[in-house]
Amino acid sequence: MFKHVPRLLRLAGPMILSTSAITMMQLIDAIVLSRHSSEAVAAMGPSGLAVILFQGFLFGTSGYAGTFVAHSHGSGDHRGVRASAWLGIYTSAISGIAALVIAWPLAQLFLLAGHEPAVASAERTYFWICMVGSFFPVLCAALAGWLSGIGRPVIVTAVTFISLAANAVLAWGLVLGAWGLPRMGIAGAALATVAAQMIAAVLYILVFARSGGLTDAVARKLRWEPFRHFLSLAAPMGLRISGELLAWTIFLVVIGRLGTVELAASSIAFRINGVAFFPALGLGQAAGILVGHARGAGADQEIRAIAWQSLAVCEAWMLAMALLFATASAPLISIFAGSGPESIRIVEAGSQVMKFVAIYCLFDAANVMIGCVLASAGDTNWLARTFIICSTLFLVLLWLVSQFFPSLVAEWTLATLFVFATAVIWLLRFQAGAWASAQVLRK
Repeated sequence: MFKHVPRLLRLAGPMILSTSAITMMQLIDAIVLSRHSSEAVAAMGPSGLAVILFQGFLFGTSGYAGTFVAHSHGSGDHRGVRASAWLGIYTSAISGIAALVIAWPLAQLFLLAGHEPAVASAERTYFWICMVGSFFPVLCAALAGWLSGIGRPVIVTAVTFISLAANAVLAWGLVLGAWGLPRMGIAGAALATVAAQMIAAVLYILVFARSGGLTDAVARKLRWEPFRHFLSLAAPMGLRISGELLAWTIFLVVIGRLGTVELAASSIAFRINGVAFFPALGLGQAAGILVGHARGAGADQEIRAIAWQSLAVCEAWMLAMALLFATASAPLISIFAGSGPESIRIVEAGSQVMKFVAIYCLFDAANVMIGCVLASAGDTNWLARTFIICSTLFLVLLWLVSQFFPSLVAEWTLATLFVFATAVIWLLRFQAGAWASAQVLRK
């Protein structure tokens, strides 16, 4: 009855660990920054989301190479596997140059957000430094997609944990000035993150080189028509990711207008939510790989079973996390609230927010899992268009609420309804079966 679950869990285990390690990196930064200042904790929320917003389009696009790899692997096309990896690598190189150009001008926009001056300055600093180093996480996404697509996610896990350890050590030293390093505050957290991503990129390149990927001249050659086809599917995937992150970044910016306490509480809640979200994302990525292998092998009849069984596993995980968030919200928030004069108020507001997070976790399982399945099946253009419409409606309603009924409860209620609505839409799309006509690999 659940024949795909053992394969899903074997593949998902290392991917869950690696995606959770990303969360741990962010949580470590938040904990270290809480020993620096409450302004830094508040600033890391919107600026961190803004970084991922712009990088999300880039590594969402380059990382889609993993879908091409999975389809090629399923069809037994080994040269196609390497050629697909190179599509992601070329996308990474272009993306890194683009990020360098736009980093500084975009960073200045934080000064116009209406936040307190100290918070706005910290947001600008963190965003600019991380954006300059965008090439590294984008390249990591491409090569991690290659490894996952061929069923070797254990290497992804190992590389991620090495970068996590590097980030933890460097963040402690550069944020707080330990071990004779300069005390740089939030700039130190950003530098630690970029350095850790650079280490991961170097390790991935070494693994790819060892497999012969750098010396395969045929696979390495850039051909415009395959590259154009790749971008036609991958860019909408990147757009969908960045569109979602844009919606949540604007949401945090609007929350910030209520005050630093509300912004800090919401930022911490997003960090804690990562404990639930990133393992779910690991399950979704694993399900996407199974879908890619099935479509590559011409076994489309297996995809519905893969999707529903994967969703059942993901929903069980999210239910457990929802119960934890609802019953232990105050202790969880207090870990990151620091010890300043505003810490008690942050814990009170954060405990309220965590109740909303617990509710929307139950719907987010379908968002993550069915979204990954549809993307791996090649339905990226529909996903991007639909999400843009949904997020635009959400932001219009958010503006109205913030203008006429500004409150933490009202704005988080709207956010929870947004998650619920998109989950229903994805499920209806999958059930309709239109994804079956999408074509990933050119015959």
